[in-house]
Amino acid sequence: MAENASQNPLSRRELEVLEMVATGASNQEIARQLVISVNTVKVHLRNIFEKLEVQSRTEATRRALQEGWITLDEPDTPTEPVSAGTNTFILPADTQTLNRRQAVYLLLALLVAAGYLVFTLLPFAAPQVRPDLPVIYGQPTPSAPKNGGSSDWKILTAMPTRRAGLAAAVLDGKVFAIGGIRANNQPTRLVEIFDPAANTWSEGAARPTAATDFQAAVVGKKIYTPGGCTSSGQALDTLEIYSPPADAWTTGASLPAPRCGYALAVYSDTLYLFGGWDGEQFTDTVFVYHPDQNRWDTLDTHLPRPKGYAGAAVLDNAIYVVGGYNGQEEFAETHRFLPGSGQWEERASLHEKRGGLGLVAAAGKLYAIGGGWSTPAQTVEKYDPAIDEWTSFDPPFSRHWRNMGLAVGEVQIFALGGWDETDQEFLDSVVSYRFLYQLFLPISTFK
Repeated sequence: MAENASQNPLSRRELEVLEMVATGASNQEIARQLVISVNTVKVHLRNIFEKLEVQSRTEATRRALQEGWITLDEPDTPTEPVSAGTNTFILPADTQTLNRRQAVYLLLALLVAAGYLVFTLLPFAAPQVRPDLPVIYGQPTPSAPKNGGSSDWKILTAMPTRRAGLAAAVLDGKVFAIGGIRANNQPTRLVEIFDPAANTWSEGAARPTAATDFQAAVVGKKIYTPGGCTSSGQALDTLEIYSPPADAWTTGASLPAPRCGYALAVYSDTLYLFGGWDGEQFTDTVFVYHPDQNRWDTLDTHLPRPKGYAGAAVLDNAIYVVGGYNGQEEFAETHRFLPGSGQWEERASLHEKRGGLGLVAAAGKLYAIGGGWSTPAQTVEKYDPAIDEWTSFDPPFSRHWRNMGLAVGEVQIFALGGWDETDQEFLDSVVSYRFLYQLFLPISTFK
């Protein structure tokens, strides 16, 4: 194996994988030879593609050969197989023995397998299921969104960075896309700013902490972003506050406990944070933040059930909490929370179960967009509080879409990025839905 330390960006293990790719070995063959899992091979390939800025195994092989990072040996003279009795595998002479590292891996694998066998035979209580956080297993390929049947959806300029689990907010006519998880399966600090009037993107000051699965709330001229999660599912208790006029971040009071995957809404210039993941389990807590006092409180009231990845929005002096996911199942339920009394009221359920949805209130209605953890939501749903009823209409495109950023402007709803479960990729698409049309009538003066 040839290596050039001054130019070669690949690790030794990645070079081993790429050298086997160059011989035409499949992922299964590479995994078997290196005593690693097939998923680990896929991760190595993803990192190789990203480091070499290529899209295929062929391109990666060609680049490595040209740079001299790997070499292809001439095939050896075939080894004559030795005779073997029944139930004996015939192996080439150079693979009869395992090297020390392979032997250690093999021993560990046998111990794990034996432990698993014993564990499955013993009675035990059902464990807490960790959330199925959006994770990419492959290289995304650029693709245009598929138009739905509604002309009210409009495809806008794509985000510079593909990501899901991001926070979105609208302030002074600009759309802010903050944080999230991106194609290297790592949280990002990115702040990208969309100008709908010019249909262009710019970049703002990066968030101090890289995180995913958090939301943003606007109070005054500031954007509040509580908590979030690391790529391993560790929840954070930070509160980071962005000032677009100053293009600068400050830190607020820490949350009462770490949270990500929560639902967030602003009522009377106060942040209400519902449920979410605390790093170990889904919760039913309600946290309240007072920006003028930089203080968090924990309310005595609780969500009707522990869950995360729900949507929250303010409508008619109440906060609606809709959908959600608890690590085992997702929900179609709608609950109305009354901040004054702390009471919960049940309302009409969604037509489809939605975990990882986006929810906004606009023109006296609720809009539930995307979601569906195990089964993709086929529609967008609109709620009318006057008749307590959800109605459905076409989404902007047909894909298994969740964990997008969603924000509402004066006349449009903006949906940014997200996770496409069908194609296993992060999205850079930006679409808007126009919920309000302004009609100007000419005025004539008659004499």
